[in-house]
Amino acid sequence: MNIINLTLANIKRYLKSPHLILPMIFVPLVMIFFVSSSVNNSNGSLFEQQIALVCNKDGKYESKLIDELRDNMTLFDIKDKEKAIDLLKNNDISSVIVLNNNFSVDIDNSVSPKVTSFKTSNGGGSLLTESNINKFISKSLKYKEDGNINTSIITSNIIKKESSLLGSDVLSVFMISYFLYLCSGVFCMDLLSLRKSNVLRRMLSTKNKDFHIIFSLCFSLFLVQAFFSSLALILANIIHGDNISIPTILLICANSFVSTGLVIFICRLFKKESYVFLTTSFYCLISIILCLGDLLPSLNINSQLFNKLSMISPFYWIFEVANGGNIYISIFALLLMGLVFMTCGSFKLKDFARN
Repeated sequence: MNIINLTLANIKRYLKSPHLILPMIFVPLVMIFFVSSSVNNSNGSLFEQQIALVCNKDGKYESKLIDELRDNMTLFDIKDKEKAIDLLKNNDISSVIVLNNNFSVDIDNSVSPKVTSFKTSNGGGSLLTESNINKFISKSLKYKEDGNINTSIITSNIIKKESSLLGSDVLSVFMISYFLYLCSGVFCMDLLSLRKSNVLRRMLSTKNKDFHIIFSLCFSLFLVQAFFSSLALILANIIHGDNISIPTILLICANSFVSTGLVIFICRLFKKESYVFLTTSFYCLISIILCLGDLLPSLNINSQLFNKLSMISPFYWIFEVANGGNIYISIFALLLMGLVFMTCGSFKLKDFARN
């Protein structure tokens, strides 16, 4: 009962501090609304109607690529390239992507085919399409190099994307998780302030055991982060009219667990409050950089070391689910990550309170 009472007391303390709670809800919601509105109003058409693909429509790999891209662009045969360029000059379309006439032959010969892109000043929306084309080429070449890969690799990739549990939630989950980690600096400051104000010392003078006090601090922090981050996701789904997915909420909770471990780790690592926000911001930045290879395949980051390092970023496991990966594997990986932070950040309450 002592642990429950202590946990409830800490939760009440958090609820009385709006500066700790409100940023986790309103900041990501505002950003989600802003980004979604910008994409829908300004760039939404660039993803679908204003991109032209020029290629040999009857080619072996071109046909598969067209099936994968579906209706995301206007198709032109290679002989009609000039028509597409004229439309670009007249600003009727914003981007023209040209696949060379030897596209399929190059892939069959294990050579990366040439892809040329022409854009207007508003043609930035073709980046996603270019990334998908590069991803298609990369997977096709891998199949040529490894005959053991299933011949339906391209088709199975399409099915994989359709089975993603995140769906349109990927932006919401990413934004909420990102600000969750940024807010971890605020919670670090809160925990350090308890030590600075001698609250932890007074707690040590009670009959409560050290383990009960530490566990209640960690558990209450996790519950607050998980609840309000999940609430932000639910509100985002209601605003967008999307269905609420329990596995997606569990993914948010897993990120909350990592954030809780990060708070404990940073509080043990740094004794001065001035380093807290710098460290949490740096952690978020590094985590995003490590995922650039998956977020933007057009960057052609093929380093095996870089790809392996990206797995230590919590954002990697979010986008792994978005790409059709098993959400429960990602949740398990995040829980392990949180346990590592918890283990590295574990401390003796008496020593921590006196420092």
